[in-house]
Amino acid sequence: MSTLLVPWLAFPAVLGVLSFGCGLLLERASALRLPRTLVLPSGFAVLSLVAQLATMSAATAQFAVPAVVAAAAAGLGLSLGRRRWRVDGWAAAAALAALAAYAAPIVLSGHATFAGYIKLDDDSSLLAVTDRAMEHGRSLAGLEPSTYLRVLQTLLAQGYPLATFMPLGVGGALVGGDTLWLYQPCLAFMAAMLALSLYELGGKVIGSRRLRAVVAFIAAQSALLYGYALWGGIKELGTAWAVPLLASVVPPAIRAERLRHLIPLAAVSALLLGVLNVGAAVWLAPALAFALVAMLRAQGLRNALRGVAAFAAFLAVLALPTIVSAPRFISSNIVTFSPLANLLRPLSPLQIAGIWPVGDFRFNPNRAGPTDLLVAVALAACIATVAWALRRRVWELPLFVVGAVTSAFVLYGTSSPWIAGKAFATASPAVPFAALIACALLIQGGRPVE
Repeated sequence: MSTLLVPWLAFPAVLGVLSFGCGLLLERASALRLPRTLVLPSGFAVLSLVAQLATMSAATAQFAVPAVVAAAAAGLGLSLGRRRWRVDGWAAAAALAALAAYAAPIVLSGHATFAGYIKLDDDSSLLAVTDRAMEHGRSLAGLEPSTYLRVLQTLLAQGYPLATFMPLGVGGALVGGDTLWLYQPCLAFMAAMLALSLYELGGKVIGSRRLRAVVAFIAAQSALLYGYALWGGIKELGTAWAVPLLASVVPPAIRAERLRHLIPLAAVSALLLGVLNVGAAVWLAPALAFALVAMLRAQGLRNALRGVAAFAAFLAVLALPTIVSAPRFISSNIVTFSPLANLLRPLSPLQIAGIWPVGDFRFNPNRAGPTDLLVAVALAACIATVAWALRRRVWELPLFVVGAVTSAFVLYGTSSPWIAGKAFATASPAVPFAALIACALLIQGGRPVE
């Protein structure tokens, strides 16, 4: 029983407390009051950034965990008594339900285990990278020739992005035990952060918190993203939860009255760079381009340029590990693997709709007709929601949905099938999210039949 209690109760609880404290610190640093449902996801991003900064050097890697704990404690201490907190029960329910949905295949087995490895054999390599980085940064000094050294030479020494693995390393150090059993709980926690980000985005158009929770809970389980989670795809979930969070922090940056108000946008942007290195540019481009145009319209050229300069400065500091490692990563052979890798054939672009009723997402569903019909309905509802939001100038929702889908198809057209599959998985919550919002709007309008 203890092998389940530590990974699935203690580990998410520790990550939750640390993320909450780091989110409050971000509020204080930026002089912005974040929406209460975004404090936890934003703090989760800060947690990763602080640990990533510490693991830049072998001399400071051992301070990664104390630095995160200190950041969380500072956030909690500085905010004590300054803000009254009321828990949004429906937001918490959506997050916990999403965590439970991703945990179910493991927890219901009755013993500690992990998914993946056979279909996706990256897990062992990524765990090795995490353990080494938390103790020695990117240094490989003192290692004898071995398979372990070869793995680290291929990934760690060549600038492989580490932000995704920092919560695993920090949380594992605090709760103890082998990080092997914390891998799937870390994925499930990311799913909970995805649900919270979607819940906040849904609040721009859905008045009912109950409906928002249902929408966020279901959209967080898009078939392709869930499938990647079940073969250990930590990078896909590590990107998917941050993309809607990015859309959520754009409006405060546009309205920024002080340069510090740009820090949350810089933090989430730095996180995506830390997860994907230069590949994050495709996911960042829609949000940052929109923010720039909107700032020019709202604040004028001079103030907008000041804002851009401040954003660039904040981003340079927060993304310093990525900037330093980018040349090695770009010139490495990490990005020159087999076009299909662990796929059997290129995935269907229809899988971005989040509907794919088959046990292994690499295969087609047995009943193509009903699947195609459901996908068509979802796409139609998604388009209707985006059009509705654009007419009412609710920019965050189309910024997420259109930005995510566009970024995925850019990668589909310019990269390998393996990268395209990852991109479809990352963007796959967007279509069901928007489609379900259409359903919620009909229900709110007294038209449940439609």
